Amino acid sequence: MSDFKLSNNINSRNLIDYTLFTVLDSTIVNTLKPLSELEASPSLINLKIRNLGWTGYRKVVDKQLVIGYANSDSENLNSNGLIESDAYNLWIEEFKDKERKFKNTFILDTLSQSQYDAMLSLYLQTNTFIEVGSDIRKFYLKDYIENREWNYIATAMTLSGTNRLARQADSMILMLGDYGNNKDRSLIKEQGLQVLYKEYSAGLLDTLQSEQAEYVYYAETKRFLPNMLESRKRVLAKQLS
Repeated sequence: MSDFKLSNNINSRNLIDYTLFTVLDSTIVNTLKPLSELEASPSLINLKIRNLGWTGYRKVVDKQLVIGYANSDSENLNSNGLIESDAYNLWIEEFKDKERKFKNTFILDTLSQSQYDAMLSLYLQTNTFIEVGSDIRKFYLKDYIENREWNYIATAMTLSGTNRLARQADSMILMLGDYGNNKDRSLIKEQGLQVLYKEYSAGLLDTLQSEQAEYVYYAETKRFLPNMLESRKRVLAKQLS
């Protein structure tokens, strides 16, 4: 195993000049509010769920067995399946629990909305806002946060290399108020149903996955998946009447 490490110093040579980019919403970037009055914006919540995607039946994602919006609780994994609304409710409850922990430990008492969202996003994925990166390249953020050197923090996020796309997204939120393109939950659900239909029809699901897919598809659409047994259709129709 290599002990190679990249430099974790940010200086004038590698500091990213964010003034070269267009700020999409100067109000959320520059207007400070008390930490106690801030909460995750709808834009951040949408970014998180559209990146996760919804699956009504359990499947392996990034080497982990999950269902819904990346839920790994065994009770849900072994359930009848998880319709989108139930999956979202489970996810947002966990999200808000983590957000409360973040607010109780953050080291500034005022932030802009974009600063709050970016630091919360980092915390949600890594359980810390004090550092970003890995053993190969890690940046310590506490002094930058205390000094409100947001361009240094955004640069650290971008250069850390760990979860590269997510950290680049955080830096864009932080400095530019750019959350990417919103995707309505109805579209997220429709895309999940399309994947479900395709994988079920192709015979790619095991027995439990197939049963979950049958349940969720009928619950969401009131239509049956192809080639289902009539006895199974009657059970679902009665169960979800």
